[in-house]
Amino acid sequence: MNLLEGGNVFKDSTGQPLTRRIKQDEIAPTIAWVENITGLDFTKEKHERDNLPVKWLGSTGRKADSGDLDLSVDANEISKDQLVSQLTNWCRQHKVDPARYIKKSGTAVHFFTAIDGNPANGFVQTDFMFSNKPKWTQFVLSSDPGSKYKGALRNIMMNSIAKAMGYKLNQNTGIMNRDTNEIITDDPNQVAKMLLNPGATVRDLSSVESILKALEADPKRAAKIADFKAHMEREGIPFDDGIYESANPYEEYNEISFMARLRDRIVNRGMQVIVEQTNLTEGVRIEHPEDMLFDQRPSQAIKQALQGITSAAKNPMSTTTVKWDGKPAIIFGRKPNGDFVLTDKSGFLAKGYDGLATSVDQIEKIMNMRGGERTELINIYRKLFPLLRRSVPQDFRGYIQGDLLYSDRPTRVGDSYVFTPNTVEYRVAADSDLGKKIAKSTAAVAIHTSIAAPGAAPEPIRAAALTPPPEMLILDPSLKESRQIKLNNAIIQDLNRIVQTYGAQMDQAFNPAALRDKKISNLPALIKTYINSRVRSGSYDNLIGGFGQWVQGREPVKSPRIFQWANENKQGLAAIFKAFIDLSELKNELVRQLDAQGHDVQASINNEPGHEGYVGPGMKFVDRMRFSQANFAKNNPELT
Repeated sequence: MNLLEGGNVFKDSTGQPLTRRIKQDEIAPTIAWVENITGLDFTKEKHERDNLPVKWLGSTGRKADSGDLDLSVDANEISKDQLVSQLTNWCRQHKVDPARYIKKSGTAVHFFTAIDGNPANGFVQTDFMFSNKPKWTQFVLSSDPGSKYKGALRNIMMNSIAKAMGYKLNQNTGIMNRDTNEIITDDPNQVAKMLLNPGATVRDLSSVESILKALEADPKRAAKIADFKAHMEREGIPFDDGIYESANPYEEYNEISFMARLRDRIVNRGMQVIVEQTNLTEGVRIEHPEDMLFDQRPSQAIKQALQGITSAAKNPMSTTTVKWDGKPAIIFGRKPNGDFVLTDKSGFLAKGYDGLATSVDQIEKIMNMRGGERTELINIYRKLFPLLRRSVPQDFRGYIQGDLLYSDRPTRVGDSYVFTPNTVEYRVAADSDLGKKIAKSTAAVAIHTSIAAPGAAPEPIRAAALTPPPEMLILDPSLKESRQIKLNNAIIQDLNRIVQTYGAQMDQAFNPAALRDKKISNLPALIKTYINSRVRSGSYDNLIGGFGQWVQGREPVKSPRIFQWANENKQGLAAIFKAFIDLSELKNELVRQLDAQGHDVQASINNEPGHEGYVGPGMKFVDRMRFSQANFAKNNPELT
């Protein structure tokens, strides 16, 4: 954990955080200093002794270090404005700028806090979280230090269960009726009984793992966590739900993963792999070519991946498109009756309420239903609504998927316009045709697919299908120029040799029936998860050797069986790892040469030239050690 990375509210002129992470032994004296200047009581031991809600929230004091200090404030005792006034007086007494030290957002006040009261120690972000229900706030902002998942993910799982039962979880008020917004309860123990089972307690809601265990014998378990699984898939966070098909589906909890069952269907039951487009309603993802090894028969996966990479190299303009790194994802278009719609993925797939917003007021209502501070996001939607409505022809029917690139004209730096919607920085020469369009625009969206109706398969779409006003810039994923791409023939030959020499051994190493018999059916999914962890660490060095130690920590009960199987299938597993490295190198070679093509837009990640990636024939081409690692670190700092 990088101690230099702290909260994200206080930044310098270049956007770099001015705060750092705070170590566990620094927390108590720093909070004591905060108590001294605010007059508020955050004493953890006193609240625990008197059975009162503990005011240290999230990971504060629970882990070796924390990104910020989350402290609960009872809104019945002091208001946000009163606290801001106290902090402002302190700033003026100590001759520091209150605007630099104090920020407000939603239900929180943020304070630029000297660690242990001494600026020489650096600063941490303190978040004063206001609530008139401190017990509920403590519950929803708690984090189990023993869990593999953040507390926020635990809340998303609870909301997934609530949604399946006709409820919704509001982090400010409690469990509500989804249709009427009536508060049902804010008692965590009662929530546990409602969502899990009559004998459950708040301890069963402490983590993703404890919730799964409490739902172990629930016949509706799969439906209850379906939304959560879809979220984890969208965010690319590894998750094993432990649900599998068996005569007794509740024996050996967590033994066989969803991915293991999917591979079984693909390899042994003839199911076709769906990778050509992302189906929004099914949550199917376009896969990295090298990861296809873990989702189907390895010998077949290598051939399919090779065909996709070489096809993209031979004719990139007709087979390959650019992946724009925009945020957030949006969906807009027209209903069958012609009404214009603007929404997001959650609204598009909503059940129990109409998420296809046809007015800005409806968008605001939908966003506020979800809780949390969403004022900035709502304002973005308010700005986009009239611009996108004018962009979609009156006779258009269906919905368009895209990603926001900017909602204010980008800053001009020298001779270029520069904008960074998420991880990738984009630069466009001001005197280019695209630069002149940017100069007239106030917002930009990159579109990629259209959907005739919710549940339909996506189809490619281009900007020419729309008629945006000058203020709205619409870009699409088309490549603008094609040059000859030369792939490393030695790698291609090596991959063909691996298939010819070790194809049978690879397929046996991942044979679903054999793995099921050994009770290690999720071995391919485990290796895939392990490799994703190596992406975040930034290195594939000693890839095979590192797996043993990783799987022993991840699956201590199952690891002896995995080691035995690995010894029995050394050549096959070694060939799979080698094929993974070869396919990664060949794909990255393709990405680098595509990046070198002439583009109106110059993209870079951490000052290294290159786009997020490209979408080819049924697969995506992303330099994972460049984009995926940077993107994960930026959007999931607590998990890095």
